[in-house]
Amino acid sequence: MKAIKIASGVAVSALALAISAQANAAAHEGAATETEWSFTGSMEAVYLIDLKGTDANGDEATVMDVDLDEEDDFDSGDAGDGWGLEANMSIVHGPFSSGLIFTADDTNTVAVEADDIVITDGAISFGQVGSVITTHEYTYDMDDSTALGDVDEGAPVDAAIRYTMDGLKVQVEGQNDSTTPATDYGIGVAYEGSADAISYVADANVRVSDQSPDDADAYTYVGAGVTYTADMFTASAAFNTYNAPTTAAQVASGEKEAFSEYGFELTTTPVENLSAYLKGQDLDAGNDTDSMQLLAGVSYTAGMITVTGEYLYTAAESAGDEIFGEVVYTDGPLSAYGDVTLGNIDADTADDAQIGAGVSYTKDNGVKYAADYDMQGDTQSEFKLSAAYAF
Repeated sequence: MKAIKIASGVAVSALALAISAQANAAAHEGAATETEWSFTGSMEAVYLIDLKGTDANGDEATVMDVDLDEEDDFDSGDAGDGWGLEANMSIVHGPFSSGLIFTADDTNTVAVEADDIVITDGAISFGQVGSVITTHEYTYDMDDSTALGDVDEGAPVDAAIRYTMDGLKVQVEGQNDSTTPATDYGIGVAYEGSADAISYVADANVRVSDQSPDDADAYTYVGAGVTYTADMFTASAAFNTYNAPTTAAQVASGEKEAFSEYGFELTTTPVENLSAYLKGQDLDAGNDTDSMQLLAGVSYTAGMITVTGEYLYTAAESAGDEIFGEVVYTDGPLSAYGDVTLGNIDADTADDAQIGAGVSYTKDNGVKYAADYDMQGDTQSEFKLSAAYAF
């Protein structure tokens, strides 16, 4: 009798699966799966001659090397940025969208990863929709902050349900993490808008965890950015504030410290072929860490020649200030440049001048041949001959 019950259960389960599959097929009837492929590839072969290298005994010697790009780090299709091949397949089936990314590089293997999977049903989307926070990178390299990892970008979002209406985005969100605290939840809000020459954005998120101590501080992030665009100039500025633990004890207790950062850019073109800019940032504005910096620059083009000059000022005492100058000549497929960087000019002993020069020729088929030379005092003297192509 017991055996009959098991068999009956299997039969009922099989029938239920068949009915479920039929209903699922009916619900998706007429929804075709659309796929689209895109490819990015890059290769650079280099011949390096290091006149200030060291031999096996540690003595100074000329060292030569032939390699595939100096960094062996493929991440984009710009010639010289690395080498490799990446294929992207986007997949759309009704409200479902995702993709597969195939990457081949110096490991001689193909790595496959799935792009974010998102379901979009009108104003509602859910799944791996990502964060609504954008003000952390609004202007002048504000996303360069690395001292506290990625917490200055808002709390990580692995899962969310989002509602979008015009410029407003509201979502309940959390981090799909298998480590403690593993269960967290919160809300993210962002609004983008514009009025005449002004565009603006404000965003925020708040996160808590049921596995943190009862008196733990919630993670919060609030930011805002604004851009003004006119005929002769563009100005943008942003500010954000967030909290984060900085010690192991704070991580364990849930205690957090407050941080803030800001950035701005002002770019103007007063006359044709002349542009000037002033940029500033402080990625730790709430603390006395001398992290503020200003960058002023000007660029002028006359025919085939472009001249650029920059001055970088840092709040750090006796360190960090830098002067950069560059001249670029471009005539069709032929390009040549020369540049000089004077580093730490406010220090008691400034760095030796870093000098670079090079020439390149790009053929009609996109293949680029180049020769570069870099030197700095008695520490660097290096030639590089390269051939590169990217798409």
